[in-house]
Amino acid sequence: MAVHVLGDCYLPITIIITFVYQLIVFFITFTLQVDTATDISGGSNVALLAILTLVLSQTYHTRQIIATTLQIVWGLRLGLFCLYRTLKAGHNDSRFNEIRQHFLKLFIFFFLQMSWVWSVSVPVSFINSEKIVEFADPNFGSVTDILGVILFVIGFLIESIADIHKLIFRINRSSSDEIIKTGLWAWSRHPNYFGDIVLWIGMYLLCLQSNIVNTAAIIVSLLCPLVIIVVLLFISGLPLSERPTHIKQFKAGNWPEYSKYLSRTSCLIPFPPTLYEPLPQIIKSTLFLEFPIYRFDPESEGDLVEKDKNVGDKNI
Repeated sequence: MAVHVLGDCYLPITIIITFVYQLIVFFITFTLQVDTATDISGGSNVALLAILTLVLSQTYHTRQIIATTLQIVWGLRLGLFCLYRTLKAGHNDSRFNEIRQHFLKLFIFFFLQMSWVWSVSVPVSFINSEKIVEFADPNFGSVTDILGVILFVIGFLIESIADIHKLIFRINRSSSDEIIKTGLWAWSRHPNYFGDIVLWIGMYLLCLQSNIVNTAAIIVSLLCPLVIIVVLLFISGLPLSERPTHIKQFKAGNWPEYSKYLSRTSCLIPFPPTLYEPLPQIIKSTLFLEFPIYRFDPESEGDLVEKDKNVGDKNI
């Protein structure tokens, strides 16, 4: 019989654990001004919630074990990779230098991390919960089970391989202005984000058969893929990477070559460059999710960027 803890769906206890866990890491990061704890906190938190809810459930159906194991593996892989990347670089992530030094900005960052950690864990929290395990669990092997596992594995491999490719590239590149254009990165500017989205859609489908006994569980579990999509497309993923990189390349005088790279390389969804390049911009902006908010326009914004650059040079 499942252990009853603050309700029969484990959502309250997972919220509390996530909040406390991330709050501790927040104070460590702000006090010491280091990223090592931050890097491992997201993935390890996701793994912790999976382990905790499975232990509390005291039932071990095939679907539970598979879904929980996949979530643990993903969380540990991400956390350890991010930690290794920071230690290998020997310095903090420059993208967060300004955020790390401001209490409120850093807290907002950790609040967003709390939100995505808890959200992606919802499907597994549900299938391990008392509210779900009290019903007879449908046998593993449905269409959604198989499709969910396939999507998760594909997304996991894409994300993992893309991360390794980029780490090796950063170690060997001769200049910080160089752009990775090999491996999976030849077909997408952000294959790791694409893999992340695909695998969490897979997790939602994998947990669907167990959660189908409760309509609320199905609806709330949608937070898993939806939050990931919103965060990566509109908050901290592409918005923090695309446009700033465009401006950086423009300032470095690489815009002519870089603009050619943009025109032939899909922003998110992996696609052959030879087929992507001739596509109309309307197709790239809609079907391939290359939204206008990511773009830098040198004709209308170039003078302003150059002015800021000159002011910065004079202040050095």
